[in-house]
Amino acid sequence: MKPRSVHRRCRSAPLLAVAILASASPVAADLAPLPAQPDGVAWPTDEWPVGSLPADLDRGVFEAQVEKLFASRGRGGFADTRALLVAQGGRIVFERYAEGFGPDSRFQSWSMAKSVTNALTGLLVRPGRLELDARAPISTWSGPDDPRGAVTLRHLLQMRSGIGNSDGFEGGGDLLSAFISRLLFGEGSRAPAAYAADAPLVHPAGEHWAYSTGTSILIAKICGDTIGGGAIGTRDFLRRELFDPIGMGSAQPEFAASGEFLGGAFVHATARDWARFGHLYLRDGVWDGVRILPEGWVDFSRTVNPAGNNAVYGAHFWLNRSPVEGQWKVLAGAPESTFVAEGAYFQMVAIVPSKDLVAVRLGEAQGTAYPEIKEPFGSLISAFPDRSGP
Repeated sequence: MKPRSVHRRCRSAPLLAVAILASASPVAADLAPLPAQPDGVAWPTDEWPVGSLPADLDRGVFEAQVEKLFASRGRGGFADTRALLVAQGGRIVFERYAEGFGPDSRFQSWSMAKSVTNALTGLLVRPGRLELDARAPISTWSGPDDPRGAVTLRHLLQMRSGIGNSDGFEGGGDLLSAFISRLLFGEGSRAPAAYAADAPLVHPAGEHWAYSTGTSILIAKICGDTIGGGAIGTRDFLRRELFDPIGMGSAQPEFAASGEFLGGAFVHATARDWARFGHLYLRDGVWDGVRILPEGWVDFSRTVNPAGNNAVYGAHFWLNRSPVEGQWKVLAGAPESTFVAEGAYFQMVAIVPSKDLVAVRLGEAQGTAYPEIKEPFGSLISAFPDRSGP
């Protein structure tokens, strides 16, 4: 299915790009160029082109890391890694699945859904239906004396709203008592946006970074209200404006009983479709000559946001930079140009502009097994040769 001409819809894209990046960190100037689709390589809208591993790949390192990834075993003795896919230069060059899984298997996103929410927001910012620096349109924050009224959509996307609805793991707390568990599976689960919004401002808006699934839920609700039509309206919009144009036909977003898109944790898709999602960002939000995301949106998403306690988070994407105290290196061993959509149990779409590469790892990984997964995945990516250039 080819992208529809409806996506050629915003003549003011260059002006919008300036507005989007106006408040970005100076680190934006250091971003690796996003590579163009190589001449003669078809876009993977219907089928992924298939290539071979590059001749200048460090095969020994690569093969050793693959075996480490599939050797890790978790609950029930099953392989932790269920899907591993690498696309370089617009072609799948490696793909492997654990027993019982294959190209048609859908995998749960967990927090990779946050990056889908980033895309959904961009689709509404591009035609001007949402504004990054307007106050977040949340009715319970609209009182004249409510300090939460200072929170903008930009603050929410960059996880620096200052609202006290973070996931609650900063102090190593009990999973069952964490805010995220109550939000998704407990008393907040029927109307999660209202639950996430019902929290005080605990830091001045824009100054403090805190990872928050509740924040993503609020953004998804703002987007859904802007689209209209409840769950059906949001689902159809995602399908029409994002999933269908890039061939992401397996994608299944989940919704709460209230009709809200659960944009912090729940999208299901195949490994090949997760790779398509990463490829859209690798190509600067353009697909087969058609701009899907606003001009400048990908750079905004992969730029370190300016909260004082942040060095590794952009706008609903993690960045592979050196952390500050209280944060962590998202993918040690991989190039610094890497930015990722990451979810619990180590779901990951790694986007690597300096290598013109997207790598997808899906499956399980308990917290104690993370080093067994993260180190070989990062090393596997670094084994590929650079393919830099605009």
